[in-house]
Amino acid sequence: MTVPQQSSPFFQQLQLMNGDRGFLANLGGFFCVSCMMGLGNLFSQSLFHQNMAWLLGPLMVMIGLYFFVPYFILLLTHKRSSEG
Repeated sequence: MTVPQQSSPFFQQLQLMNGDRGFLANLGGFFCVSCMMGLGNLFSQSLFHQNMAWLLGPLMVMIGLYFFVPYFILLLTHKRSSEG
């Protein structure tokens, strides 16, 4: 997905962050990373006897922002620029 006529560094950075992934790819990446975080928490509980669930909430929010905010910004700007 390329954003036409927007060569600002902000949109270039968003394109680099998104890496031309679609919604399903972002959803799959979010799912895989959240599963790995859950497995890491299970490993921490069984080996170190430490529950890291208090950390999972803010990390899930940050991971969701990383996967979905650049995609939706690029999607909205692409639709607005293709309408006019």
